[in-house]
Amino acid sequence: MCSSKRYLTDKELEDALYDSDLYMDDINLNLQSSDSELDCETRVEKQVDANDGNLANSRKSLLEYEQSSSADEPDTDDDQDIIIPARNTRRRPRPLAKIDKPKSDMKPPLGTVWKKSSMMQKRRFAANVMKTALGLKQGIKPQTPLEAFRLFFNNIAIELILLYTNQKLQAIKDRETRSSFLQKSCNFQKEEILGFIGFLITAGAYKGNKDPVDEIFSEEGLPIYRATLAKHRFLLLLKCIWFDDKNTREGRKEHDNFAAIGELWNNVTDTFPKFLNPSESVVIDEELITFHGRCKFRVFIPTKPAKYGIEANVLCDSENYYCFAVEPYAGKCENQPKGYNSDPKVVKRLVALAKIENS
Repeated sequence: MCSSKRYLTDKELEDALYDSDLYMDDINLNLQSSDSELDCETRVEKQVDANDGNLANSRKSLLEYEQSSSADEPDTDDDQDIIIPARNTRRRPRPLAKIDKPKSDMKPPLGTVWKKSSMMQKRRFAANVMKTALGLKQGIKPQTPLEAFRLFFNNIAIELILLYTNQKLQAIKDRETRSSFLQKSCNFQKEEILGFIGFLITAGAYKGNKDPVDEIFSEEGLPIYRATLAKHRFLLLLKCIWFDDKNTREGRKEHDNFAAIGELWNNVTDTFPKFLNPSESVVIDEELITFHGRCKFRVFIPTKPAKYGIEANVLCDSENYYCFAVEPYAGKCENQPKGYNSDPKVVKRLVALAKIENS
C-alpha cells in the first residue's frame, strides 16, 4: 500500500492562505489516499505537476496584488486582513413529525380510559367542609411589630423569665460574696428582659450575633445597642438568664429531657393556634433548629444547611406558612412510655396541640 498523505510546507500553507480558492482543490487531492500502488504513483505525478503550475500562478498573482496595492494605497505598517470565503454549511431540513390529532378517548394497553376534561367531583363529606374563614381570628389586629411580638411573648412568659433570672442572680451573689460589683447589683426589671430580647433579635437581624461585645458597645456599633442596655448590665444578664427552677429540674428530667426550657417553650407555643384560622393545607414535617451549644439531644444531619441543631416536628399551614404546633425531639428518657416518639403518636399530639376545630 502506498499512501499520499503528507503535511503541507510553510510555503504551500502561505500560498493557500493568499489564494484559497485556487489551492483548496490541490490540498484535498494531496490528502486523499489510494488503495492501488499504480493509481497512487500516477496521482502523485499529476499532483506534483499541477502543484508546480499552481504555485507559479499563485506567486505571480501575489506579486501583482502587492504591486497594485502599493501603487493605490499609502504605505502602512498594519497587516492586510485576508478574507477566506466560508463554505456552504447548509444542511438538509428535517422532515416534520406527523402528529395525529388527539381522540376524545385515549386508551392505553392496560385498558385505562383517559379523558381530556376533568370528571365531575362528588359532594364532599360534612367533616371535610371548612366552616371557618381563613385569616386572623376575630379581635386580633396588631398595629405594630411590638404588638405582634407580645402576642406570643405575653406577660406570663416575661415574668417567668424574670423570676428565674433573679433567682439565679441571688444564687451567684450568695456564692461570690467577695465581689463588690455583684453585691451592689440590683434585681432585673421587666423592661430589661424585654430590652435584652430585642437586643438579641436586632443583633441577629444585622448579622452581629457573633461580634465581640466590646465591638458591639463601641462607637462603631449601632447606637441602639448602647441605648438599650449598659455593657456591664448586658454581661450580667447574659450570665444570669434562666428559664426554669433549678431546684426541681432533676425530677422533671426523668420524664422529659427538655425540662430546662420546657415550661417557657410550652407557654410560648400554646399561643400559636389562638390567632389564626388554618386552611385546608395543613401539613406535618420535621425541622432542624440551628443550635451549636451543649445539649444531649442535639442531632447532626449532614444534608441540612446548618447540620447541627435540635430536631422538631412542626404542624404548619402551607398556604400562609404559619406554625400551629411544634414539638421538639428530646431523645429517650428512662420513664418515657413505649412508642412515645412513633409517627402516629407524634401526629396525634401535634393535632391536639394545634387545637384545630372545624365547627
